[in-house]
Amino acid sequence: MWHKAIPDTLQPNEFRVVELENQRILIGRTQKGYFAVRDVCSHQKLPLSEADGVPGRIERDLLVCPHHGARFDTTHRSGARTARRPPPSRPTL
Repeated sequence: MWHKAIPDTLQPNEFRVVELENQRILIGRTQKGYFAVRDVCSHQKLPLSEADGVPGRIERDLLVCPHHGARFDTTHRSGARTARRPPPSRPTL
């Protein structure tokens, strides 16, 4: 089943969190395109979207965890991750 989840107003280096099938999904846009991952850091299972009111961020096409600065390659093509595993991803069009 397909769900429209990407807001029409998402700008480069922005993300939104949506709930799909009882999971929080972080949908973001980089300079290179869109990506979708579960809103959980693979390091300590904390939300990637915010930490104590401080939002996560996208820098140079990397998703940066607000808890400990772990960086995830949103294209899943390079070794730019500093956490042990990338967050589980969802296919995007």
